[in-house]
Amino acid sequence: MQVVRRLLTAALVLAALLLLNNVVYGQGAGEVQHTVQVGENLYRISLKYGTTVTAIAQANNITNPNLVYVGQVLRIPAVVQGTPAPVPTATPNVAGTPATATITPVVTVTPAAPTAAPAPTETTYVVQPGDNLFRIALRYNLTTAALAAYNGICCPNLIYVGQTLRIPPGAVAAPAPGVTPKGPTAAAPAPGTPPPNEAGNVGFAMGIQLHLPNQDMGGVMQRAQELNMAWAKQQIEWSAYEPTAGAVNWTPIDQMIEAMEAADVNILVSVASAPDWARDSSQEKGPPSDYQTFANFVGAMAERYEGRIQAYEIWNEQNLRREWNTPRGISAASYVEMLRLAYTAIKTADPAAIVVTGGLAPTGFNDGVNAIDDRVYLRQMYAAGVRDWADAIGSHPNGWANPPDSVCCRNNRPAVSGWDDHPSFFFRQTLQDYREIMVQNGDSGTYIWPTEFGWGSNDGLNVDPPAELAFVAFTSLDEQSQYLIRGFQLGRELGYVGPMFLWNLNFCPVVGVTGEQCLWSLLDPAGNPRPAFLALRDAND
Repeated sequence: MQVVRRLLTAALVLAALLLLNNVVYGQGAGEVQHTVQVGENLYRISLKYGTTVTAIAQANNITNPNLVYVGQVLRIPAVVQGTPAPVPTATPNVAGTPATATITPVVTVTPAAPTAAPAPTETTYVVQPGDNLFRIALRYNLTTAALAAYNGICCPNLIYVGQTLRIPPGAVAAPAPGVTPKGPTAAAPAPGTPPPNEAGNVGFAMGIQLHLPNQDMGGVMQRAQELNMAWAKQQIEWSAYEPTAGAVNWTPIDQMIEAMEAADVNILVSVASAPDWARDSSQEKGPPSDYQTFANFVGAMAERYEGRIQAYEIWNEQNLRREWNTPRGISAASYVEMLRLAYTAIKTADPAAIVVTGGLAPTGFNDGVNAIDDRVYLRQMYAAGVRDWADAIGSHPNGWANPPDSVCCRNNRPAVSGWDDHPSFFFRQTLQDYREIMVQNGDSGTYIWPTEFGWGSNDGLNVDPPAELAFVAFTSLDEQSQYLIRGFQLGRELGYVGPMFLWNLNFCPVVGVTGEQCLWSLLDPAGNPRPAFLALRDAND
């Protein structure tokens, strides 16, 4: 009898072990499902399950990792495959009979869905006068691309007043500005806590930099509309609009904002160049001696144009002496301190406004006086706390005459002697290097905004470029067209690039054929389209 009992016990243990192995490996080989919640993206979801963005994208046939929407059900690939089963532990019984195995099954942890709350349902929104898809997406904490995809909208600019849009399940409208949610769950932020990152809602989009002062603004914006760009960038020279402390001439800025609004584009303004009264140097361009004066100016802008200007770029190429000329020298820490004050002033006036760091200039050298290498400067910005005071990281990933996909330092076509021997001269590599620095500093959830990029060409202008810009002679008009289109495509493919702003639309009619900005202009000196303009227009039809 004892023998039979022992045989039965052994059989039961063996069966339990086999069952345990099936549970562990079966669940490890299986998949779980996750429903996308408000505010989530693939990166955050991948962290929750200990997997990668690429693995989730492949499991769900997602070609663009930015295009997920609230309510979407994702298959999460297993991450416990091959985990060995634990060894069963024996527990002696009181009667002294052979021990029986206590099996503790290993279960893949899946976040439990709340059972009390009803499943979220789809809602609708009726487009109102003055609305655009970007603003509606912000209202519901969605990306423009996700909202467009959910409604089958091929062109985000083509919505009309009275149109009914479907809002994905779980998306909750944000409260009106200045309204604090009531109830016990509405906790006030801790003192000194920066406002939430707004740029997380804005993925890839196409934009262009233009020049409106003293131009036919309607005509310029009509050209921009032909390109079907979602964003437009205008630089605001602070020194031109507040020549005397406290006396701001808002009229020209009003006119520019009105012209861009009429063209139904999202607006980025780049604000730089302190007036002489605010500076401690009159050489070149530079910051104010008291950073609060700059914060006062951009704060007043955000208050005046609340809800009308979508994004502010704080300064321009501040890693160059010619843009940051001060006896105190170029300094990433000083810039971040000014950024902190500007960010706070803007968010106080317009919490939904996006704050982008000034695009850094790829320099290829690093003497600390005339320039700091952009990669070095970006690391210094993070060391100074930029992550807390910016919604997006600005960049100027120009390609000189190197094709968009090329990287340093190979024999590229063309071999551009003097402009192909350093990573700074390569469009793709600049973006990848910035991304690596951001990931190293725990800021992988923030987008890079290329606030200026492009390829210049003197082909067809009948002018020799200055020696420092001689590389433009390597790029034909056909290559310029191809490079610009591919640059936008590559930005979309990388997955961590936000709105991209092509440099530039109409500077050639502004400065004339001898001005260096003309080499990058999509319009010729007479205002007629150059081949790159036509190629972009046709590509965006």
